[in-house]
Parts: sequence; structure tokens; C-alpha cells
Amino acid sequence: MSELVEYSFRIIGAKPSSIPMVRLATYMAEFGRLLGCQESVHFDKIVDSSVGIVALVRPEDVPVISPRVRDASSGSADADAASHYRKLNEYLGEDGWSAELPLPKGGQVIAFPGSVKSARAIRVVNQHTSVQGRLIRIEGGGERVKVGLEIDGDLTARISVPAELIKELAALFHQHVRLSGDGRWKRDSDGKWYLDNLNASSFERLDDVPLSEALGRLRNIIPEGTGEKIIKAVDELRSA
Repeated sequence: MSELVEYSFRIIGAKPSSIPMVRLATYMAEFGRLLGCQESVHFDKIVDSSVGIVALVRPEDVPVISPRVRDASSGSADADAASHYRKLNEYLGEDGWSAELPLPKGGQVIAFPGSVKSARAIRVVNQHTSVQGRLIRIEGGGERVKVGLEIDGDLTARISVPAELIKELAALFHQHVRLSGDGRWKRDSDGKWYLDNLNASSFERLDDVPLSEALGRLRNIIPEGTGEKIIKAVDELRSA
């Protein structure tokens, strides 16, 4: 069995001797909901020097949990994960504490300032969208099935595909694909845009080819002299 990975939620300002057990249980429950993967996330211990709630997870769940927590803290998570991040901050604010959660394998520390951090989108745009990555998750039933793509090492799971396409798509499991359809983009209170949901209606397999070969194909597609014309046009626009 692979060695388990720790997630330690450190409450700053609290001591094990002063925090009531019922209140501690409230923090533990909300911390577990924030991490997700509830069937494979297990409580390990409370660190005595402060109130550090330590959870153990399987290494294969880290690419799912860490992006989920990171997105929740930045306001770009799905409603479920973001609500648990806000709830933990509400508890901390009520108690006059703050907290931090170092993410394993990356060195990033997620801050919990102890006040509600707004994740409310201030603008929504719907437009045709395409995303591409390695297909690593297929789950659910009904008319639309949820899928997950690995993009730059993180899981993007706010994507659904019609059930009638899922058998063909499943044949490309762990391969690189492009999914296209109606995307809903949101801009959070910090001005950052994120893909909130993609209702994909089509897909295509992507070939894993060396960069040199891909560039060679582009040279064959783009007519000679086109690049110079584009650069000239951009320069003219800048000087206009």
C-alpha cells in the first residue's frame, strides 16, 4: 500500500486544553467536507502544540483534493467546496482565530483569515468553449455524465457529456481529448475568470505528437509569408 499523505488544518490561536470538544468536532466535520473524497479521507491525530487537525489521504487522491481546496480559497470552486471554505472561516471569525492548510507536494499554504471571503461571481458569460486534457474520470448516470480532465496536473471536473456519447468517449480513457460545447464562465470578486461549467456536446481525440512534428504541420498549413503579414498588421494597429 502506498504511503498516506497528510493534510494538516492548523488553527492559529487555539489550544487543545481550551477548545471545547463539541467545537473541535464542528471544525473536523467541516474540514472533512472541504477535502472531499470522504470515503478515503481519514482522521489521524490532533497536534498538541496547537490545534492541528491532521487527515490522511491516499496519494492518488491528492490531484483531486489539492485543486479543490486551492480553488475554494480563490473563489473559483464549485458551490459545494466554496461553501465549506466559507463556513470554516465563519467558525474561525466567531472564535477570533485564523488557520492555515499547507498543501502536500507543492509547498503552497492555504490561508483561512477568519472572515468570510466572498466568492460571489460579479459577472457570468455563456459562450462556446473547448478544453483539452487527459481523460481521467467518468462518473454518474442519467442524461448527462460527469467527466474529469487532467489539465496541467490538476483535475477539471465541471464538465458533463451526453450519455449517448459516453461509450465512445470511455474508449479514450487516459488519453488526451478535446471537449467542446456550451461553457459558462464566471468572474469572481477579484476579477479572475474561471470556467464554472461546460456542457460538452462533442469531443475529439488528440494525437500525442512531438513538438517538432506539430510545428512541421503548421508550416504546411500556413501559407508562406502569412506570419510577416500578421506581424505587420499588429504593428499598424498599435501605431494607429
